[in-house]
Amino acid sequence: MTTPGSSEIPLLVIGGPTGVGKSAAAINLSESLEARGIPSLILSADSRQVFRGFDIGTDKVSAEIRAHRRHAGIDIADARAPFTLYDWLEDARRELSVAQGIGIVVGGTGLYQRALLRGFLRGGARPADPELRARLEGELASDGRAPLDAQLAALHPAAAHAVAAASSRRLIRTLEITMLGGDPTTEEESPWSAATRFVLLDAPDLVAYRTALSARIDRQFAAGLMREAQILAESLPQETPALSGIGYAEALALAAGTLNETQARSTAATRTWAYARRQRTWYRKETLNATLDPHDAATPAALLTFALELVEGGR
Repeated sequence: MTTPGSSEIPLLVIGGPTGVGKSAAAINLSESLEARGIPSLILSADSRQVFRGFDIGTDKVSAEIRAHRRHAGIDIADARAPFTLYDWLEDARRELSVAQGIGIVVGGTGLYQRALLRGFLRGGARPADPELRARLEGELASDGRAPLDAQLAALHPAAAHAVAAASSRRLIRTLEITMLGGDPTTEEESPWSAATRFVLLDAPDLVAYRTALSARIDRQFAAGLMREAQILAESLPQETPALSGIGYAEALALAAGTLNETQARSTAATRTWAYARRQRTWYRKETLNATLDPHDAATPAALLTFALELVEGGR
């Protein structure tokens, strides 16, 4: 795993409920920093946008925008395989370890953001051996996962249970640590070593916000959400969790004729609103530097001020 160190760049974390305007704010901030000669990496902290092919229903930033301004953390996983917090952390740390300037961590998966800021099941004190890892990866490719699961179960039953549904990458790393005499179940919480700021974007006008969420559902269906869901369902196992996500379950029900279009949109909108409420509850428990209205004309300048303070503090 990529581990924290003295070379970490500062992080400005932008959290908030779905559809509130976080991505647009992050892109605008990145462009403002670039105009001042300051590089940045936008890192998505969204547990649904990690999956390839799930584009319309997760409201991903368009491929055209990403081609111009790269977003890490998007399209990094196959929905066929389990994807955990640990997988996201490993990918996020690896991306940030080679980034310059400042990291802009944007999304609505609060647990991802908390784990990156505070540390969660870190691997810094755990042994590593690239040659052993390469050998285990070779065994996985030739013999499949079962022998590795059995080997880990014999060495460390608790660790084997913990990664039973995790990705193969996570299994290999856990087995590597165990074979080298480490304890992969030890939780070593260690905060991000560089300076950070955690900002929440939240809409104070909840009536207008809920209306905007419903309008986004309408746009997604109009943009071809049903067809996207059908294509994904044709290539993925029926029990794939991502297919039951907001929008996709309703789109598939529409395609199957068990919901009409009005019902599908209404159900998706209701689920989206419930999800947004849960997100807002989550962020109330976090230690934040500021809560900003995404529609306030002063918000872009406030975000830029936070970012510049972080960059200047690291020089």
